[in-house]
Amino acid sequence: MPQARDLEQSPLLATSLRAASILLPIVLFPGAAVAQEEVTCPGIPGKVVILKNQPYALCALATSFIYNEITYAKCDRLQGDSISLPQRFPFPPPPGVTPGNISTMNKGQPKLGGYIVSTFSPPAGATSSNGNLAVYTCEGGSYSQCDGGLCFTSTSSNGQGGGQIKSSPLWGNVSNSQIICSCPVWTTSIPFEVMGPKPCPTTAAGYDAVCGANVSKANNGAITYIGTPVGFEIAAACLVGHPVTFNHCTRPEQ
Repeated sequence: MPQARDLEQSPLLATSLRAASILLPIVLFPGAAVAQEEVTCPGIPGKVVILKNQPYALCALATSFIYNEITYAKCDRLQGDSISLPQRFPFPPPPGVTPGNISTMNKGQPKLGGYIVSTFSPPAGATSSNGNLAVYTCEGGSYSQCDGGLCFTSTSSNGQGGGQIKSSPLWGNVSNSQIICSCPVWTTSIPFEVMGPKPCPTTAAGYDAVCGANVSKANNGAITYIGTPVGFEIAAACLVGHPVTFNHCTRPEQ
């Protein structure tokens, strides 16, 4: 999901890569860089990139669990069009490898390197009135920022292990259509949005829990939801080329 704060891209990338190294050693630069369609969108500062017909992980409908200051989200493995920040890699690559970007990383995956990257597309559960997802507007708290998060195919049941269902005490069973992604935790007093459960909470305390009001990255085992400071509907409209209406939850007064 695109972020508004361009200056935070480098720390976000560094954090995601640090989390990636915990899970599995990988080669981050699969060959030569490829073209990506960078565009400007109303309401989103700077550029975003549209990734055409590539594998990607959609984490917007997931919950994530904090462990050692990183969240791990059980996301959907999809193929198609998605949107992201450019997520370039400006630091020197290994010898003989061309610097890449998020499009480079997802192109040809999961066969190259055993990983895919989390990007965004509007989840059906949030755009249908009968869906199980809704957008929450939070005045502050903690959320998982999964745009650009690295996800490892070995965590899916069709990864290493002969197709067996993968399981963990942290995230439970993982099917062949799911994948575990590592994402940084953001704690902020600046308003943001998260994608949370529907039906909506009936109490202010329940709503605030979805916003991570009393959660920080130091809280091992705490649940956080996937969020963005930009707005899900803005990003969705930029991707598909027309307005997209999401379900919304409103904070109860008590």
